[in-house]
Amino acid sequence: MKNLKKTYEGWALVTGASSGIGEEFARELAKQKFDLILVARNQAALERLSKDLVSEYQINTRVVAMDLVQVGAAQALYNSVNDLNVSLLIASAGIDEMGPFLEKDYADLSRMLRLNVDVPSELAHLFGKNMAANNTHGNKRSGIILVSSLFAYQGIPNFAAYAATKAYILTLGEALTAEMKSSGIDVLTLSPGLTSTPFAAGLKLNAALLPMIPQRPETVARTGLRNLGRKMSVVSGLLNKFYAWENRLIPRSWPVHLFGFLIGNAMKSYERRQPN
Repeated sequence: MKNLKKTYEGWALVTGASSGIGEEFARELAKQKFDLILVARNQAALERLSKDLVSEYQINTRVVAMDLVQVGAAQALYNSVNDLNVSLLIASAGIDEMGPFLEKDYADLSRMLRLNVDVPSELAHLFGKNMAANNTHGNKRSGIILVSSLFAYQGIPNFAAYAATKAYILTLGEALTAEMKSSGIDVLTLSPGLTSTPFAAGLKLNAALLPMIPQRPETVARTGLRNLGRKMSVVSGLLNKFYAWENRLIPRSWPVHLFGFLIGNAMKSYERRQPN
C-alpha cells in the first residue's frame, strides 16, 4: 500500500475509532505516520488506543469523546478541531436497528438515521468546504472515506431502514467523487460485508447460517485506504463483490427475497438457541 501521508499532508479524523473498522483505520493510518483525531463515545477506549498509537508510532493524537447522534454534534466536532489541518476524513461511525420495521421503536430508527445519514453528510460538508479552500490556496489534495455497506445494494428485509441509510451513503459518496474532484478532494465509498467486529457480534442472528465469509476489520480498512484516490466506490471481499453486482444480472426482487429468507432463518435460529 502506498503511503497516503505523502498525498494528504495533515491530520486524519476517524469517527467510530474506539473499535472495529474505525479502530483499524486509525491503526493503519498511524503506521503511515498520520497525526490522528480519534472520535467515538467511549472515552476510555479512545484513550487506550491513543496511548498505544503514540507509544508505538510517535504520532500526535487528539481524543474527542462525544455522541455524534446528539443534535449539533457534527458542528461541535468540527469546531473542536478547527485549529488543525484535517486533510483526511473517515466517517465510519454507525449503528444498526435489526428487526421487522413495524416492530421497531421509531425513536431508535430516528437515532440510526441521524448517525448513519445526517452525521456523515454534515461532516463531509463541513470538512469538505475547508479542504477545498485549503487545496485551492496551497495546491494540495485531501481525502474523504464514507463507510457504507454491502446491504446498500438492495433492500434487506429485517434491516430495511439500515440498508436504506447505507444506500444513501453509497449514492452520496459516488456523486461527491465527481463533484469534489476539481477541488482536489478524493472521495471513496467503502462497502464492507459481514466483518468480525463488536458491531457484528451484537446482531441477534446466527451468522453461521448466512452464506458470507466474515472479513477481518483490518482487511476492510486496508481495502479502503488502498483504493482512495483510485476508485469511486469499492466493495471489500470477492464474494461480497458478487453479491453487490448480481442484481445487475437478475431481477432486483430476487436478492431481496433471498436475503429476507436467509436473514429471517438466521434470526429464528438465534432465538431458538436462547435460554427460556
